[in-house]
Amino acid sequence: MRVVEVERTIAAPITDVFDWLTDVTNFQRVPMVRRVTLVRPGNTTGNGVGAVRLIVTPLMRLTEEIIEYTPPTQVRYRILTAVPRLRHQDGTLDFSETDYGTHVRWYSTFEVASRGSVVATHVYLPMIRAGFHMVLRTAARELRGE
Repeated sequence: MRVVEVERTIAAPITDVFDWLTDVTNFQRVPMVRRVTLVRPGNTTGNGVGAVRLIVTPLMRLTEEIIEYTPPTQVRYRILTAVPRLRHQDGTLDFSETDYGTHVRWYSTFEVASRGSVVATHVYLPMIRAGFHMVLRTAARELRGE
């Protein structure tokens, strides 16, 4: 398993950052994201626990489920299906207030589950990291009104 960990401080209130990053429809405006669908709303709120979301990029297709939703400090998810096929332990976004806005830590553990998985995982690692950065960069830009 490989770890992807990306951190960024976004100059916006924690509730705004949490709401933006947990509303998967915002991902539609992220470069390289082709399609986003809320397949099933959450048990108590649209993007909360139980929500199932489909995210399609040129290199990946992911169906993920929200397994923990604690506004405005944490959301955890697991990947249900993926192309390419992935083994995924956990994905977490942690939010904390700072003097400069909101610090976000995005953490995920995965590996490509196919022949040549070591090489494929090594190839996908920087792409997944770049994808996380693009999402956080888009959130920062939109929340600052740029």
